[in-house]
Amino acid sequence: MNIAIISFQDNLDIIGAKYIHAFLMSHNYKSHLILQCDPDCSSDAAIFEFIADNKIEIVGISLMSCEFFRACQFAKEFKSRFKAIPLVFGGIHATIAPDECLSVGDIVVRGEGEHTILELVRCIEEHRDFSELAGICLKQNNQLKSNPPRLLEIDIDKFPFPKHLPKYMYVVRKKKVLGVNKDIFRSLSRYGGAFPNIITTRGCPFSCTYCCNSALKELYVHYPVRKRSVTSVISEILEIISEHKDCLALNIQDDCFLTYNNDWIYEFSRQYHSKVHVPFVIRTTPRHINRENLTLLKESGLMMVMLGLQSGSDRVNQEVFKRHVTTDTFLNATRIIKSAGVAAYYDVILDNPYETEEDVLKTLKVILHIPKPFQLQLFSLCFYQGTELHKRAIKDGLSFKDPRVDNYGQLTSTTLNKLICMTPTIPASIIEYFIRHRNSIFMPRVINIFMLFNTVILKPVSFLRLMHRAFGSKLLKTIRLIKYFGKTAIFTKLKNWE
Repeated sequence: MNIAIISFQDNLDIIGAKYIHAFLMSHNYKSHLILQCDPDCSSDAAIFEFIADNKIEIVGISLMSCEFFRACQFAKEFKSRFKAIPLVFGGIHATIAPDECLSVGDIVVRGEGEHTILELVRCIEEHRDFSELAGICLKQNNQLKSNPPRLLEIDIDKFPFPKHLPKYMYVVRKKKVLGVNKDIFRSLSRYGGAFPNIITTRGCPFSCTYCCNSALKELYVHYPVRKRSVTSVISEILEIISEHKDCLALNIQDDCFLTYNNDWIYEFSRQYHSKVHVPFVIRTTPRHINRENLTLLKESGLMMVMLGLQSGSDRVNQEVFKRHVTTDTFLNATRIIKSAGVAAYYDVILDNPYETEEDVLKTLKVILHIPKPFQLQLFSLCFYQGTELHKRAIKDGLSFKDPRVDNYGQLTSTTLNKLICMTPTIPASIIEYFIRHRNSIFMPRVINIFMLFNTVILKPVSFLRLMHRAFGSKLLKTIRLIKYFGKTAIFTKLKNWE
């Protein structure tokens, strides 16, 4: 049976869709993975031609919220041309908003999709009824029928590795569907494909109200963090670096890599150090940082830790976000990271209508106490459908942007947001002076001048210094980094300005 899986993401880092693609292929189905990153819907004609020429029998769309309207354009035209081919929606937006996807599609796969999509394909292939299949939603008599979720796969070692450049992967370019070769892969991958992604766990120990994990935990009720074996993780890593010789570092995308116990961390560090020899990046939470494990990982190749502050207000973190971590715990974690000699990126959420000016000033104060060097990842708060925070905002009658079009990277141009942007590079004494005099008639102009200088000069220099530190002061690797990060940074900046 021929299947096409389509993504409307703007790059090839579509790890969820690649997992589904690999799973179907491992069960002897012909799966075609198509990246449609062209916003011009007239280019969809190339995909329709591909579907007809390759006798595709099922079409799936893997979807995030920001891609919904673009996917709708495709879906409506698709159904007008191919009424007999089932159109299946999956991914996080299908999980949190199945009714929206069923307005243009036939079936929705909710939550973890591998086993559900496989059984659905078998049912369609064998002309069996699938209306009671666990994990799907569909319409019956113009009513939404939402079946219970499928039981989660506990042994996630069973899933085949998602190849970064898999067989039967295509991209729409110049209104043609082209096979993805290494040149296309580099041009469409973030950081030129030099920082391949890997996931070693599924799930998160936290239930932050703004995150899709809060929706997934409500869907499944019991939504544990599931972990892979060291053998499985190291095997995938060795496969990645053998296929991508220009790999500069591995990007471990787990919500919290340090949920593993000490024995697992020890064995992973031992094997990574002896077999891999490529630096890696992890994400974790302040609670899970400890000196012993961080030292082990640093010795094996850890170059950077990404850690969430989100807000410097304990009230906001606990009452609004339900992140039960104090700012003292966060700052202690930053000191451990600094002493371990690891580079650091810290996440902060801005533009939060539940924050007062006092809360934002607390965030500034905490950031000013983070030991340098570091960089910030700043996000504008999005109220994604299905999350606890979205439900609260509706209940409170809050006005907010449609999360399907909101750009979490586009910050509101406020004085305090600008000061937060400059904290990693401008001396604390100057930031504190700006805070005290922020209401002065001339201060906004002065801050704008500093902001421009910071954006054009100080921030890029600071980033390169941080990466130089992360790569163990190896100049050649730092220079190579400019090539890969420069293109992605420029593209992201232009996208946020749209």
